[in-house]
Formats: sequence, C-alpha cells, structure tokens
Amino acid sequence: MQDVATLFTVSFSAERNETLKKIVFILSLLLVVGVVGVSAQDEGAYTCPATGGTLITAIADNPVSLNGIYANDGISGAVLSYLFNPLTLGGENWGKEITGDLAESWSVSDDGLTWTFNLHQGVKFSNGQELTAADVVYTFNTIETSEADIAPFRPRFYQGETPIKFEAADDYTVVATLTEPNASFFTDISVPIIPNNSLEGQDLRTGEFNRDPVGTGPFKVAEWVTGESITLEANENYFKGRPCVDRIIFRIIPDLDAQVNALLTGELDFMLNVPGASVEQFKTNPDFTVTIADYDSLFQIFFNNDRDQFKDKRIRQALMIAIDRQALVDSVRQGYGAVHNSHFDSSVPFYADDKQGGYDYDPVRAGEILDEVGIKDVDGDGIRDLDNKPWVVNLLSFQEGFRDYFTYATVVQAYWQDIGVQVELETRDTSTLITQLYQERKLDKPFDLMVSGWSAIGPEPNSYANFYITTPELGPNLENYDNAEVNELFASARTSTDSAERMKIYEQIEAILWEELPTLPLYRNQNPVVISNRFSAEDAILDLSIGSGFQHPERLYQVGS
Repeated sequence: MQDVATLFTVSFSAERNETLKKIVFILSLLLVVGVVGVSAQDEGAYTCPATGGTLITAIADNPVSLNGIYANDGISGAVLSYLFNPLTLGGENWGKEITGDLAESWSVSDDGLTWTFNLHQGVKFSNGQELTAADVVYTFNTIETSEADIAPFRPRFYQGETPIKFEAADDYTVVATLTEPNASFFTDISVPIIPNNSLEGQDLRTGEFNRDPVGTGPFKVAEWVTGESITLEANENYFKGRPCVDRIIFRIIPDLDAQVNALLTGELDFMLNVPGASVEQFKTNPDFTVTIADYDSLFQIFFNNDRDQFKDKRIRQALMIAIDRQALVDSVRQGYGAVHNSHFDSSVPFYADDKQGGYDYDPVRAGEILDEVGIKDVDGDGIRDLDNKPWVVNLLSFQEGFRDYFTYATVVQAYWQDIGVQVELETRDTSTLITQLYQERKLDKPFDLMVSGWSAIGPEPNSYANFYITTPELGPNLENYDNAEVNELFASARTSTDSAERMKIYEQIEAILWEELPTLPLYRNQNPVVISNRFSAEDAILDLSIGSGFQHPERLYQVGS
C-alpha cells in the first residue's frame, strides 16, 4: 500500500455519487438485457514484499458468532470478513463495488428470472476441501429453511412467501430461479459461503461451527479465548494467495481509550477508528500513519413507534429539532463526521446533504410543538407531563466505551432535558442488546428509545428495506414502524428494471421517512485510521465499506520481516 496517509481521500463529492449511479444503472441493465458479468477479482498473482509476523488489533467485545450466515453485527463482521468470501460483492459488509468474488462470471436471462453463476475453480476451504456449487446452494438453502431466525439475511432470499430456488447445474455452476425480476438480487445474496453440510446436527445459534468455522477466506480461527482474544492464522489454501502475515490477533478491549493506550504502547498495531480527541498525538508521532477515511455509516435515535407516547409524528419532530446535530458531531466526534439528512446512507446514488432539511436546531420551537400536542409542564417542576404524570422516557444505549453510542446518548439526554423531557439513560452489554433487538422481530421491544447505527450497507437502496418495512412474513422492524405506503413502494422498486424509475421510488420513500421520522438520523462518521509503521497496508487497500477494513487483507505485511 502507498503511505496510508495518501491512500484514501475523504470525499462526499458529486463525482462519487455519479459513479455510484452508474453502478446501479449497470446492475439494472443486467436484468434487462442479460449481460454477462465478469468478476473484477481476476488479478495477477501477488508476491508478498515480506512474510511472517503477527498483526494485532482490537474489538470491543466477543463476537456474537463466527458463523458467517448467522452473525451480522459490527464486532462479528470485523472478524468474519477475514474468514469467508461471498459469492458476490457489493452487499452489506462486502464493499461498494458490485462484482463477483467466489463467482468468476455470471449471466442473467432476458426476462430477469434466471441467474447463472460460474464459480472460480480450485478454490479451497481452510480445511482443504474444494469449493463447489453444492456449498453455495447449501449456504443459501440453510438461510431459507432454518427454523432459527437469521436476521437480516433471510428476507433477502424470499420473494413474498416463496424462497428463491437455487440449484447446482454442475460442480462449478449455480442457477437461481426467481418468481419475478429483482433488481437488488445480486447484492442481496452477498453473504459468506459455508461448506456443504457443515451445520448438520448443530444448533444455528450455539453449534461448534460458531466458534470454529470453516471458510474460504485468507485466515482461519486458531483460538478464541472468551473475553480475551481471537487468534487467526494464515489459510495456506487461500485462492488469492497465502497471506503475508502468519497471524492476526483481535484483542477484546471494551474501552476505546484503553485501545488507544494499547496502540501507543505497541500492544496493538492498528485501529480503524481512533477517537477524535486522540488523533493529534498520532499525527505528530513518527511511528504511526493517520488516514481520515470516509465511513459509509449512519448513527440514529430509534423510537419504539408502538409506544403511544411516540405515535404522533409531531413529537418525534420536536425531539429532532431539540438536538443540535452539528454540535453533537463536534463534541462526540471532534468534528470527524457529518450531519446526515436521510434515512439512507450517503453511498446510495440519490443522497445529497442539502436535499432535505427542516430540522435545524430550535429548542424554543421544539418546546412549542410539545405544548401543542399536550405535553406540558403543568405543575411547574421543570418536567413536562403526559396524562398528568411526569413524562419520563427511557433511552437505551450500548455499554460505555463501545464506539460512541453512550457518549452521544448523554449529549442527546442533555438536549432533551433542556426542553423539559426527563430522560433515564440505561446501558446494556453488546451481546444482550444484539440478541434482544436484532435477532428477534417482535412487537414487544424492551425500550422506549435507543441509540444505535449501522455501517457498510452499500449502494443498493433496497438493502435498507429491512430497517423500514413490516410485512406478515418478516414481522415488525427494529423501531416498530409500519407504513403501508412505504411497504408498497419498497416492493415496487424491488421489481422495477428501470434504473431511473427505481431511484425515483426510493426518493419517494426517503421523503416519507424524513417527514415521519421513525428514527432520528444524526450523523455519519469519518474515521481516523491509525496504523503502526511496523506494518504496511498499502497493497491491502483501505476500504471501510468491507468488514475487515481492507479489500485485500491477505496483503497486509510486516515491514522488514
């Protein structure tokens, strides 16, 4: 890799948006004319400038699982992308480039109903077993048929109540048969591929595969010491070339400041998101290189829209304008972020910072709106009352030290208390929250409001449907938001093969969500990435739209080793 500082230029430019528009247009063309696609992964053999050594980084908690078709949280994803490959790239956690990975080439029938994928031959899993079409079919069928809820992958493999049909035409050819055209199909199936029959006789949530998986990725699991570390070792069989380093260790360090100290003392070799307050000490230290990298992300406040106290959209709007979002970015992120004005990420083709507005910071107006809906301080104690009782809301956050969630929760708490809302801040550990909120789609949710976010969802707008639609098949979404028009518009856009028309539909959805505010979009990150100069990441290519943070993690190497 070049010097990391010159690697990535942060940009939210029109030029990037035009590029993404072309990507989506090309994807739609595949459906219309049956164009044959060829993977961009076909590159010449890479020779490591140096081999050997151990690269050490940190994660905040134990992964939920290392089963690539089950876990989809940020912590698990950071490890999973070293262990697995998907059939296709461009989906959630797998980059912004819509192309093949395990698929060498693919084609689409004229009617858009039959997709044929040709696999790279000679790809081996970390146990030496060769990848075949049977593995791909098994992976997708397991997602479709397992009794356990695999959120959010399962919905992507269904059309209404009908699972998409996958068959192995031969050892290296997978054929998918759809019931209607699906413009997002290529990115919907961008999930890790696991070996045929690897989960037989195992519980999907607790089976041994969750701790000791087998994948086609550049590394494999050597050891997982709960609460301490996960050690990966090079996969000698990796089809893109044996990794340059022998091992990668993820130390489990819940607190970000503790991670920073470990990086400074040489206990860690890199961090993908150093807190803004700590950046300057690395910029002036010749032992490190700092890059400010765009992070496809969105951090929000989620309402439980099933609660009576939030069903009037004016209440949600009042709480939005009671927050100074730019000041929040400045204080929580030390400026390493941007106010976000959409419920879609900045990577979608139609996003623009200045397209939507109306929620500028105005605490006086926020108070007036709450007065208008009857949430007033009737007894003069400084706390607004609802139904003749103090209006107390519970704001739920991940544990302190995990990303910026608790920090920005405290800022939001202060803004709302300034307008007379009593906010009780509660934290729960990461594993508990993920289990309670992200793996069960049910109406009875254990929160009033919560701070959360996502990242690396990708450029395909339909990938965001799972966050905002409610259907009989899926059940309620995270925020218990159910709007029949939004449900119908997502369904309509999903089957449209006209790229321009699809984007117009998604912009309709964007406008409705912005008006109704089922969640409060606050900001997106720009991540200060710091790497020790003992290692080079130039050839690995920094890319925070991928779970590992690198397009080619196998090309990370120790300088002078």
